[in-house]
Amino acid sequence: MIDITNPLTADYMGLTLGYSSSAAEEIAKTVPGAHVVKAFNTVLAQVLAEGPAFGNGQTVPVFYAGDDAAAKQTVRTLIDSLGFTPVDAGGLQNARYLEPVAGLNIYFAYGAGHGTQIAPTWIHRT
Repeated sequence: MIDITNPLTADYMGLTLGYSSSAAEEIAKTVPGAHVVKAFNTVLAQVLAEGPAFGNGQTVPVFYAGDDAAAKQTVRTLIDSLGFTPVDAGGLQNARYLEPVAGLNIYFAYGAGHGTQIAPTWIHRT
């Protein structure tokens, strides 16, 4: 099961969960036996609709986190097949970090007026 949700407040400017749990972990609790993988939640719907390539040669990363290796591999394959860059974010507990990243991205898009063609990424120094 892929969890794309974010536990946002009614005004979209805060989270209703965090620190000790995440939406993904809560979903996993309600569906015993399901292999929940958090993915796609840090990518705005508008970016998903437009596709993974930005005009500057960059490809949008999709962070994913889960506890089941086979489920994570399936999600990684899906992300890759859609042309996005899969980024393994570790175990499902790390959804506690991915959800605030999504919240920050939503703030930048709407609260700070950067628009909806943005995506979070990490850069690597070589």
